[in-house]
Amino acid sequence: MERDDIICPCVDVTVGEIIDAYEDGATTVDAVKDATGAGSICGACLDDIEELLTELKSK
Repeated sequence: MERDDIICPCVDVTVGEIIDAYEDGATTVDAVKDATGAGSICGACLDDIEELLTELKSK
């Protein structure tokens, strides 16, 4: 995934915004939801957010 890719189309949150939120301490899906709003409307992107967080934690 590229930083500019939209991960949550409901609120137009990008992969880069999730990465930034992670680096600011949002290390769980719920924390990312609180920080960015991603996953807070329909929830279809929650698996993608979890996958991205797993990738970030393994780095």
